[in-house]
Amino acid sequence: MQSRLLSTLDIPKKEKRVKRFNTQDVNLLMQKLATRTVEKDVEDAWREFFTTVFIKHRTDKNDEYVMTSPEGVDGLIKSNNIIFALKLLLEFKDGTNLDNINDRARVTAQCIHYMKLLNDNEGIKPNVICGADQEKAFVLYAPNFYDYLDKSYNWNCSPSSAYKEDPKLMRDLILDKNLAVWVYDFKADKPRQTKINLQELVDEINKLAQQNGNEYQVKVTGSNISGMFAEFKRIVLNKPNQVTSREAVTIFMKLLIGDNKDYYLHPNFYNKLHLPSGKLIDVDGIGLKTFFKHFNRRLKPREQDRLLAMSDRLIQDETRRRKGDFWTPTIWANKADTILAETFGKDYKEDAIIWDCAAGTKNLTRDFIYEDLYTSTIFQSEIDLGEKYNPEAKESFQYDFLNDDVELNPIDNPDPNDWKMPNSLFNELKNASKTDKKVIFYTNPPYGTANNFGKYGTSKANMAKNKMNIYMKANKYGSAAQQLYAQFFVRILKIVDDFKLTNVGIGFFTKPRFFAGGSYWKKFNDKFFGKFKFCKGVMFNSGEFNDTSNTWPIVFAIYTLKKNDDKDTTTFKFDLDKSDWINENDRMEVVPVLNDYPVKRMRMVYKPDDLSSWIKEPLEGKKYKRAPYSYPQLSSAMSESKGLKPRGKLLDKSLGYMVFNSDNVGEGTTNRGVWVVTSSAFKANGFNVLPENLNRAVVGFAARRAVSPTWYNDQDNYQKPDEDSNKYKELVNDSLIYTLFDNASYQAAYRNWKDYSNLTNFKTKWANQWFWLTIEEMRDLADHYSQNEVYDDTRGDSDRYIAKLLKNKVLSNEAQDVLDAANNILKITMPDRQAAIISNYSLSLNAWDAGWFQIKQLVKMFPTNENQQLMDEFKNKFAVLKSKIENEVYAMNMLIK
Repeated sequence: MQSRLLSTLDIPKKEKRVKRFNTQDVNLLMQKLATRTVEKDVEDAWREFFTTVFIKHRTDKNDEYVMTSPEGVDGLIKSNNIIFALKLLLEFKDGTNLDNINDRARVTAQCIHYMKLLNDNEGIKPNVICGADQEKAFVLYAPNFYDYLDKSYNWNCSPSSAYKEDPKLMRDLILDKNLAVWVYDFKADKPRQTKINLQELVDEINKLAQQNGNEYQVKVTGSNISGMFAEFKRIVLNKPNQVTSREAVTIFMKLLIGDNKDYYLHPNFYNKLHLPSGKLIDVDGIGLKTFFKHFNRRLKPREQDRLLAMSDRLIQDETRRRKGDFWTPTIWANKADTILAETFGKDYKEDAIIWDCAAGTKNLTRDFIYEDLYTSTIFQSEIDLGEKYNPEAKESFQYDFLNDDVELNPIDNPDPNDWKMPNSLFNELKNASKTDKKVIFYTNPPYGTANNFGKYGTSKANMAKNKMNIYMKANKYGSAAQQLYAQFFVRILKIVDDFKLTNVGIGFFTKPRFFAGGSYWKKFNDKFFGKFKFCKGVMFNSGEFNDTSNTWPIVFAIYTLKKNDDKDTTTFKFDLDKSDWINENDRMEVVPVLNDYPVKRMRMVYKPDDLSSWIKEPLEGKKYKRAPYSYPQLSSAMSESKGLKPRGKLLDKSLGYMVFNSDNVGEGTTNRGVWVVTSSAFKANGFNVLPENLNRAVVGFAARRAVSPTWYNDQDNYQKPDEDSNKYKELVNDSLIYTLFDNASYQAAYRNWKDYSNLTNFKTKWANQWFWLTIEEMRDLADHYSQNEVYDDTRGDSDRYIAKLLKNKVLSNEAQDVLDAANNILKITMPDRQAAIISNYSLSLNAWDAGWFQIKQLVKMFPTNENQQLMDEFKNKFAVLKSKIENEVYAMNMLIK
């Protein structure tokens, strides 16, 4: 049989139904079925009905149907339509109950024997099967049973005796999930519903026949299941917003594997699917009945397990990202088990109470057996999806770890019936405090935060509002109260204290940001690491978790309760690993990311040793006046912020403003977390640059911008440099030149721009104090290239601050090379100034102190081979300086490798 991936062409779209019978036809069918005396009466009644529908009332005059009985079948309806060639095999019974799988298998066994005869003798392969009795009917997609024709069954028996004389076929059919179909019900006392059901029966037959002439069955695999789910939502769910992502996946998976006893179309409400909770949702009933019949659902137990394990992959991206939870791939669940065994002993699964308190569909535990396992999740639908896994678990229960029982404690609430957690777990935790039995909290908690550090600063504030958030605020855990995984840690601390546990381990998958310290995490870290110690862990790329960004790290780490002699630590080591395909073993394995650096170290950095505090220190304790003039609130070099309430404040005699968001590597290199402008920045997460803190500011800027970002250093925080180092002075000078010419250096001069001026003797001139050439040097250039407007702009003006500073500095070769290369570009673009002024006056290129950002616009406006070549030379020189600064950052202990 041909097999292929699902595409949107494989399953017909929703279409307007075709009415081929009326109420009189229905009444006649029901009357004949009700007055039957022998099975032939049932056959005659149904044959007359199908003749009316497909032959008498056909809708296309060019599409002719015929009803015949080759090989003795009850009926075979064939169409001459080349594209949608219906070949409907009919079988009718009396006295059966088609709700029963055995009776459906009996009818199907007879049809398969007929299909064998039709194929061998007539060259006919039916594509739809319909079985019906005195009050019910069902429909099958015949290609899902074609492979039966090639198997060794008792083909010598008569089709009508197959259910008795071909037991092997009957057994296979009873186990075949392709027989897990909806059964249509027809009752004389419910004429309206009977008419609806008959119409749906006809619609389903039509839809199943529309396969563009191809006879194939689609095998369900991991590679096409995402496409299947997408099509399921499109075709079946009339109102997708009625269900959560988890509910949609649960419905899909349960129906896919044929476990649909609690999911059924409501008999009294048209196109309503009943869920186990009693909830009714709007569906396309025919779409639902036909959808799964296009797929061969004859799945072995391991295949079912593999598909169920993919459930989390199908959760809609936007919902998963908002909640912050991600499924744990098997290879990392195995790695976590190895680390747990190394820490707690190879028998930890037999010796300890294990509680996976954010279990989802049990990705962490499903492949192992535990003596004393508890699994819980906030979503009942996930419990339903994972119900086959870890049958040995003491309890698998719905539980909101961050809300349920938070306000209780065993002393004030000794009755386990007052708690939502199972009595058995409550009692085990109480006993563990007496017996010193180990309790391990092992999970992959959500990573979501109430803050979004993304581009637009949108809020996720409601996500972290729960009882643990309130508890953490009341107990002074600081900003970490907004982090969901921090809330999981603190809930465990509370359980440890409430139950007086003495032998506790934690194995969590988390972001590692708290290992880098910072004011955000200080209060949390003091409390958590005051109680627990870090034992060991592994760091890997977040991209290992399906559908997540690959720019930041995840760690799996083990923590245990501290003993009296355990020392505090602020440096942590992780194996730096990745999953990779090992050809010689023909399987995926966990291997080191870098052979030279197989271990990743992280260090907690706090005030006053953090980079931000060190930069601002020269300004502390001093009173500075606000700038006595109006100034632009900038979002880049030449753009004012469109926000209504910009937060930046410019001080008098300020050289500009440096945005300096947090102290970590990732914010400095990838998220516009570090940039500098000559006025105020609307963002305000930074500081004014004044002569007092200029050296530290440029060192901080260069350090944050020059270090190459990787996913494994993304969360690292910078520490202040070693100012006593004999290399520090050179770092300052290198950083100054770097700051002038980095792409995040938005220094610019403005002329006639809304009358902004930071010079008392000029009304419409905004000076760029970061300009590096003297005014006399610029006069010479303007005169040489006859740039009158630039020359006139120098009149009455004086040198800028950085130009004065550079007069007395001896630069390193690398820094001097960059400065020389920039000067070459400035000189070669001077002849283009006048044309650029006329072309785009808003760029203020008439300013003699126009900054590097403005000069680069000249190169873009008037590209020549010469200036392009000089720009390439500049980039090469700048890359050398950048690499040197990066090495200096590590050499001066600002970061650790």
